[in-house]
Amino acid sequence: GDTSVSTLDSSGATSLATGGGAVSISKSGVMTTVKGTLNVDEAVTLDNNLDVSGDTSVSTLDSSGATSLATNSGDVNIASVEANTTIKSTLNVDQAVTLDTTLDVSGDTSVSTFDSSGATSLATSSGVVNIASSGAITTVKGLLNAKEAVTLDTTLDVSGDTSVSTFDSSG
Repeated sequence: GDTSVSTLDSSGATSLATGGGAVSISKSGVMTTVKGTLNVDEAVTLDNNLDVSGDTSVSTLDSSGATSLATNSGDVNIASVEANTTIKSTLNVDQAVTLDTTLDVSGDTSVSTFDSSGATSLATSSGVVNIASSGAITTVKGLLNAKEAVTLDTTLDVSGDTSVSTFDSSG
């Protein structure tokens, strides 16, 4: 039958409910402290929050619903160097993003404001680059250097001094 003990002192290995059955320790609302390492051999179900202080490593974290990490500040490292991190849905970032190395994007990409310092390349493996949309003004604030032929679909208007070393005109 049921056995109730107010204090259990044990030395060595101690087993409870060895024939099966639920084991309840303490009662609701009372803290239970494990002073050594807690080893769980099977699945764990938490009916409420899991609050962890200090460095924590998790090999696999399956979560349903909203999941927050480092809510009171602190860095969150996901994966390790040379490991891939895959996000299988939309990534929403509420603050600035700093990339310590390259950003590779495949597929169509839209950017409302693009600030870049240093050399910036677009479509480096070929492909058309469209800047602005039809009827919109595109301003180049520095020198415009074209390394290959240039095709203008309509009028070229030039204001200011113009130098041309060779000018061929037909029509």
